[in-house]
This record gives sequence, C-alpha cells and structure tokens, in this order.
Amino acid sequence: MAIDFLDKPLVKALLNQEIPFYELMTAYDIQVSIANIDTCIYGFTYVSRHGNYYLILNGNIDYETQCKVFIHELKHILNDCPKQSYYIGLDMQYEYIEAEADKVAEDIVKYCV
Repeated sequence: MAIDFLDKPLVKALLNQEIPFYELMTAYDIQVSIANIDTCIYGFTYVSRHGNYYLILNGNIDYETQCKVFIHELKHILNDCPKQSYYIGLDMQYEYIEAEADKVAEDIVKYCV
C-alpha cells in the first residue's frame, strides 16, 4: 500500500463527506474509530500485536481537521510504522516524523481544495 492512493478525487470526496474515511480504511484493513477525547489530542494510531492497524480520531474536532489528522496518521501507517515498532511520548509534535506527517497532510489538503 502506498500513499499514492490518496489522489485528488479521493481526498476531495473525503473532504466533501461524499465517502466516509472509515469505509475506505476498512477496505485496507485499517480500523478507524471516532472517540470523544480531550481536544489537545487530535488522533493517534497503533498496531496491535496481531499486526492490525487502528486509527483513532477525536470526535470533538471539526470534520476538516479530522480529515487532516486522518491523512497525517495514514502517513504514519504507510511510512513510519513499518520502520519502527512504536512511537510514544510527551511532546511528540516536536519530533521530525510528526512535522513530516503534518506537512504531508497539509500539502494533500491544499492540493485538493
């Protein structure tokens, strides 16, 4: 699976709410859940010991932000998780992989809007 499948029509459909991202990700064996968590946490991804990917998005943030977080976390699943078994810690937003995932999400959303 490559990030190339996030082409312009697909991301536009996500942003316009024409297709729910959880249905798309289920097709790729990525389980997406919406959780009402503190707004300082936009979302996170984890891999189970069975190798299943779970993407948790915050239900307390707006849909466009959820889409950006979705793309951000998807970048981790596609590019970062295969290279490192886990990333966890405080103030992770200052880490290179976080800045890189933010840039990917921003670039894709800008390209599609």
